[in-house]
Amino acid sequence: MFEINPAVKDKDLLIPVYRDSDKIIVEEKDIVKYPIHRDDYEMVKDYFNYIGDKIALCKFDCDVRVLNKIKEGFNVHKNDYFIETKEQLKINNPEFLLQNIFKHFSNKTKEFQTFKKLDEEIIHFKRINITADKLNSLRQKIEKVKNAKDKEKVESLIDKEFDEGKISREEYKQKIKEIESNIVKEAESTYSTNERLKIKYIANHYYLPVALTESEQLDFIQHIIKHKSEVEFVNELETYLQQENNFFKQFDWWFFSKLDETLDQVYIPYYNPKTNRIDKFKPDFIFWFKKGEEYTILFLDPKGTEHTDGYRKIDGYSRIFETGEQKGSRDFSYNGFTINTKLLLKSRRGIAEVLDNYKRYWFDNFDDFANKI
Repeated sequence: MFEINPAVKDKDLLIPVYRDSDKIIVEEKDIVKYPIHRDDYEMVKDYFNYIGDKIALCKFDCDVRVLNKIKEGFNVHKNDYFIETKEQLKINNPEFLLQNIFKHFSNKTKEFQTFKKLDEEIIHFKRINITADKLNSLRQKIEKVKNAKDKEKVESLIDKEFDEGKISREEYKQKIKEIESNIVKEAESTYSTNERLKIKYIANHYYLPVALTESEQLDFIQHIIKHKSEVEFVNELETYLQQENNFFKQFDWWFFSKLDETLDQVYIPYYNPKTNRIDKFKPDFIFWFKKGEEYTILFLDPKGTEHTDGYRKIDGYSRIFETGEQKGSRDFSYNGFTINTKLLLKSRRGIAEVLDNYKRYWFDNFDDFANKI
């Protein structure tokens, strides 16, 4: 019922590929610092200095490289290895903390390897499941909008007929008008007061049609757009695209796709202090923009939190895709393209709530969005 957009089949939709770093975190030039409550820091520092190097090596079976750097972090260059924050949960257990610190700095990070053409990394639309009693209704709605997929093809044929003088200008206008009147770009199924499912034709989406609901608790269908922030973003995007001089018209082509956190494999590696490991940040959407030889990949998360979790994900992105003290975007070369990446998050409470050094990653509206691309 859901299939890849025919318009993308001759396009290079690129995604990043990563590899394990040869170095552990403590050996990296840009060290992923360990977040810790300031009271815990003082406690674990005193505990480490009390037991000494030999006991620490025996008790925690830690890497000597990590031990030496941690010793330096506790006694000389704290800010090179630790981030003290009141937001961090207080553990109040020095032995457990030290074990986690050793584990953290022994982790291997991910680093950028190359780009590749999108293949089977976005598959959630193949796994959209719906209960049997709702299936027929869904099929009917998809049938109503599926002819919209052929709109561009039909218009192209009519354009050709007109260019070749086979039809008059009036006939051309009439045929275009008939196409527009017969195209159904959106259909809605209402199963109950809180169960409304929309099927949309969005010409620039990776797969067609797009299924979404404003009922976050809808449980009879899986792997569709249902989070409030995602639905609002798609609706705002559609409204913006109706503007005559919208930002997207400057590109040779552009596409975007919803990403599913559980099934898709498009991600940004980042250090997650909750799991004390390198995890995968999967934004809600990915965009591709192509203009001449300039190519932009945008990761976008409209439900991005303005708190610690969001900042750690941005740090993971920045470590891989940005460079220099000012954290400017890196340019990558691939198959004749100059590729630039971006990360944007949508603020729910206004950019004023965001820490100053992270504000450039948030946008309020599509004018702001365009400026930051």
